[in-house]
This record gives sequence, C-alpha cells and structure tokens, in this order.
Amino acid sequence: MLAASPALVNAVGPHPYWGGRPQPLHLAVEARRRDMVDLLLDSGADVNGKNDEYDHWSPLMIALGGPADIRDELLRRGARIGLIEALMMADDGRVETFLKDGVLPRITPNGGSFLAFARTPYAIDRLIELGASTTQQDRWGATPIDAMSRLGPRGKALVAHLTTRGVPAAAKEYARLGDMATLASLVAQDAAVARQDDVMMAAVDFRHHEMVEWLLARGASVNARAQAQSRHTALHSAAWNGDLKMVQLLVGAGADTAALDEQYRGTPRGWAATSIQVSHNPACADVVRFFETRGDIP
Repeated sequence: MLAASPALVNAVGPHPYWGGRPQPLHLAVEARRRDMVDLLLDSGADVNGKNDEYDHWSPLMIALGGPADIRDELLRRGARIGLIEALMMADDGRVETFLKDGVLPRITPNGGSFLAFARTPYAIDRLIELGASTTQQDRWGATPIDAMSRLGPRGKALVAHLTTRGVPAAAKEYARLGDMATLASLVAQDAAVARQDDVMMAAVDFRHHEMVEWLLARGASVNARAQAQSRHTALHSAAWNGDLKMVQLLVGAGADTAALDEQYRGTPRGWAATSIQVSHNPACADVVRFFETRGDIP
C-alpha cells in the first residue's frame, strides 16, 4: 500500500478504536509494533508526528510509556524532545531549560494540567511555582494526582510529594498504588469507602488481586463501573488487561459476563478479543478462551 500510495505514511484519520485523529506512526507505537514503526519510518513517516488532532500527543510521548527499544529508535531517528517529553523523561535539566523564561506553554496535551506529566518532585515544585493547576481535570476527567497514581510504583513518591503541597489524595489513588495500609485506614474511618466504584475499579485496573478480594468482602460491587469514558465494568477492565486471575476472581464472585459498556456496547469477552489486536498482549487470548469454555456471550 505504501509503495502504491506513499502519502499514506503520514495520513491523518480517525482512530480505529477510540477518539482523536492520529497518524499510522502513533498507532504503531501504541500497539508496540516495532516492525511497523521501522516500516513507517523507513517509508518517510514524520518521526515527530502531526499531533494537533490527537490531543497533542507526539509518537515519542506515547513511546515513553512502552518498550525502551521503540523510544530509543524514535530518538535515534531525530524525535524532538519538548517540555512534555522532558517532563515524562524525568529530565530536570531540560525541564528547567524549557521553563527558564518562567512561562508555561499555551497548549497542554489532553487539555489538562502540565502537572499531570511531571515525574520528579523538582518538576512538581517548579510547575506549581509557575502557576500550573494542581486540580484541573483533563478531557478524560483525570487530575494531576490521578495521573501520577497511574504510574505504578514510581508514582507513589510523586503522589506523596503532591500531598505535601496541599493536594489531597483520594481513596482511589491509594487503591491504584496498592497502598493497602492507607486504604484500610480510610475504610476504618468510613466503611462506605470500600463500596465506592472508583476504588474497586482502581484496584482491578492495577491488578491488585488481594485488595479486590478484601474490597469484595467489605461490600464492594463486583459489577463496579468506570465513572467516565465508556462506563465499562471491572470485568471489562480485567479482560482488556489480559488479567486472567482477576477475571476468574470476579466471575467467581458473580460478575456479569454479559454486561455491556455504554460506548462500544461490547462484552468483557469482546474487550479481550479487541485488546489482542490493539495491545498485542498474548494473555488476552487466554481470557477469550476462558469465556469461550464457559459458553459466554461473544
């Protein structure tokens, strides 16, 4: 196709699965397909991308959340490092260079706060000093502390530092981080915390199996739903992640295997099958087989 129509390499079009209008290179990086990344770059794809219709996410920004070899290849081919990339790379030297004039850029990816991309305490402090919002939600409804709690172990210190700057962390943030002690303390103060859907979703999203069992024992809904985006259930999330252990745990606790999300009208099995194509996670095939052996709805 590229040989016949070379311009396709930098075509802009609707994302095949969710919103925005990316280019092929964005999709190849998202899917962690090094072979496709190389093919596109060899065929003339712009390594920096045309990003204004994709929430201002560059291919390099996407790569920073994936395998190092794709990130390194983009950099080798001349990918540009701007403020957001420097923040995500925890490169405080570059961050300070970009901010030496004391003015934040006008455009933020996802329409949220620059703080959502900070990866060091220094960057957090510098951005707050320059007026970056500590509470602004992006178009997905995520605040900076939400974003930091989604970083896994490396996010724990960032969340802690942000709380020292007066930004409160909610129970869902501690659930994402797997901080059982703090979550248990919050539940001891208010038992209803354990029954909040966003707490249950956070624990499922980040594969905290023992925490999910603990929450279910305290009244959490096994059919908890996400508050934003597609309003999918906990089982949808576990299926998308290829987390067979979590899928089995939830189904064993009575999760509705025929539940539909509100955007795509897909079942958990359908989400697992789609994730095979999008994330190329082989574990999702195991989840699909699990549902098929049960005879669940396609």
